[in-house]
Amino acid sequence: MGRKKTGVDLDGSEAMMARIRLKMEAARSRLENSSLRAGGEIFAQAQRETVIRSDARHLHIQDNIKVSGVRSADGMKFVLIGPGKKTGWRTHFLEFGTKKMNPRPFIYPSFHENKDRVAQFMASEMKKGLSEG
Repeated sequence: MGRKKTGVDLDGSEAMMARIRLKMEAARSRLENSSLRAGGEIFAQAQRETVIRSDARHLHIQDNIKVSGVRSADGMKFVLIGPGKKTGWRTHFLEFGTKKMNPRPFIYPSFHENKDRVAQFMASEMKKGLSEG
């Protein structure tokens, strides 16, 4: 009488595990990216609230503060936060002043006042994303 085969066939299990690892890495990367952009938006909003606004009729720095897409350099992900190309050239006048105008910084103070809040927010977003995933 022949023996009945019982158990689980594991053919292809390595390929399946590789696919699972790829999906987990992609999900982790999406979570990092969304947390970075959300944290960047907190800094951007702080800049919008801090920068002065003139009475001139042109595009104001306040209306042109943006958060870039997620970038990577030397294995570190980051976003750029600040005025876009249309108003960015004027930023250093406010941030550092001129011969005829005292500095009215908004970038550094916005960062300094919100860095701890953003770090806590991003950690919270990552934890929330991991528990939902």
